[in-house]
Amino acid sequence: MPCHPCIDSQDQYVRPKSLVTFETAADGVWLVSAHDASDNDILPELEDLQRRALASEILEDYRHARGSGPPTGS
Repeated sequence: MPCHPCIDSQDQYVRPKSLVTFETAADGVWLVSAHDASDNDILPELEDLQRRALASEILEDYRHARGSGPPTGS
């Protein structure tokens, strides 16, 4: 599964980022885990709005890197 560094959804002002593991889907991405700088999986603690922000960040970065559309990873 691909991973992507994202801003830390619990504290956007700290330097460390979260490493988000995700799977691709026809309509976007499905978040599998989000590990903070201490390697704790913070995904279960995130609110829907924070999860959507992470998914949007991943999609936006991949659209810029690969043209347009959702990422195609394995």
